[in-house]
Amino acid sequence: MENHKADKLLNFSLLLFAASCILSISISEGALGLMLAAILWKAFSSPEGFGQPLKELHANPLVLPLVIYLIAYIFSSIFSVDPKLSFSRLDTELIKALSGVLVFSAVARSGREKAAAWFLAGASAAALLGLWQFTTAFTQSTTRELPRAWGTMHTVSYAEVLGLAMALAAALIGTSEGKLRKFYIATFLILSAGFSASLSRGPTLGLFLALAILFYAIKNSHRFILIGLTMVLLAFSGSALFNKTNKARLLSVTSYLANKQPEGKLDYSANVRVTMWRAGVEIFKDYPLTGTGPYSLRRVFNYYHHRPVDGVINFPDVHNLYLQRAADTGIPGLLALLFLFWTILKTGATSFLRFRDPYSLWGVAAFCGFLVMMITDSSFDLPRTSFCIYLLAALAGPAGRSAA
Repeated sequence: MENHKADKLLNFSLLLFAASCILSISISEGALGLMLAAILWKAFSSPEGFGQPLKELHANPLVLPLVIYLIAYIFSSIFSVDPKLSFSRLDTELIKALSGVLVFSAVARSGREKAAAWFLAGASAAALLGLWQFTTAFTQSTTRELPRAWGTMHTVSYAEVLGLAMALAAALIGTSEGKLRKFYIATFLILSAGFSASLSRGPTLGLFLALAILFYAIKNSHRFILIGLTMVLLAFSGSALFNKTNKARLLSVTSYLANKQPEGKLDYSANVRVTMWRAGVEIFKDYPLTGTGPYSLRRVFNYYHHRPVDGVINFPDVHNLYLQRAADTGIPGLLALLFLFWTILKTGATSFLRFRDPYSLWGVAAFCGFLVMMITDSSFDLPRTSFCIYLLAALAGPAGRSAA
């Protein structure tokens, strides 16, 4: 009886986490606490004791890279330009790493179909909130400046996690039937509209890559993938026609990439990113072994980047995850990040090559897209984004095999 209650609590906490990881950091962290409580409850009440949790730890491919990642974080914090600041964020890193462990165990015991459905439901709720924000701001605007949806996150991070959810819905459309397929179609269309309302350029590149992989691999999803891509393209086209500033933003980047205009002609957002990337490279050159320390880049940023970013002088971010990790934790931290990412990608790819299921295909396609997204952003450092990535890894990898 006690084991049954613990299993029910674990299943509930997994579904709560899946539904809330995009919507609320407080609820998703509370769900992680319930997961841990359920696992400990069952371990103490079961004759097997801690045998099952230990087996799950051994089978979890993320444990080793997460441990190495935390060691690199602590090493860099010791030599940080502001050790107090770096160590003050260690608790956040521990919670994120713990989520990677707990979610794998929860999916292994409870299965992935319901967790995936609740993740899509939560993402759809965030998309609907974003659409309401966009519509309300647009109707009340007194200027020709288009608003952007953001849900409960920053606009770009919001678009990135909706892109992950869009890819999941697209993967499942092609392999489901009946009411479940209708649910996936509905969520895909809602997510496409919500993503489009964000008008985010960087996430769009990653989304296109993820959907291109799925388009190639799943024939039954072709029509809907094309509809989703068309919605995104129409949103950008409409924004360019409606607003000259948005048109200039789009044209400046394409012209720069084609070497038809100098960097100085880039729009503000793109120009700032280019200069921040250069600053990140210079910081890495000066702090190659230990970095400036996690979250301490702001202490030296103004020395390398001599103008404010969005009015902030000591900006904490260079808007490129790979440069960010190199600059704030040095070579060890960058290698630890790449090892973690390689493990996630390899786990999904190995699972897909063996089982050919839509979840592992989604994991590979969506994570490839996410890697591209991180060229222009560093939202993996945010708890809710990392929660989504660890949920992706669990659903796409061997954790999903036990009770799928």
